[in-house]
Amino acid sequence: AGLQHAGTQPPPLGFSEAQKRILDLEKSLQFLQQQHSETLVKLHEEIEHLKRENKDLHYKLIMNEKPQKKGSISTWSLHSGKSASNSTMSGTRTPCSFPRSPPRALVRSA
Repeated sequence: AGLQHAGTQPPPLGFSEAQKRILDLEKSLQFLQQQHSETLVKLHEEIEHLKRENKDLHYKLIMNEKPQKKGSISTWSLHSGKSASNSTMSGTRTPCSFPRSPPRALVRSA
């Protein structure tokens, strides 16, 4: 009886601590996996939203250039610079955390 008592008393303490640590780590891992999954879904949604917005802005840019003559486009681009291109589209843009470059059509003609 003394042998069982000495043999069973210390292992449950160490075993339960180890099991508790394992459970805590598994919960942390599950939480991180869930967060990763949700973030990934949201990033893909944001990518699709930005693709649609880019397509719409590209269409608007093309439609704004068509009625004008080529000479007036290059003159307008030379005088307007980057600030005018930003103000032209500012009503349709959403705030973004990274800087955007001017449209290529304006850069080429400038």
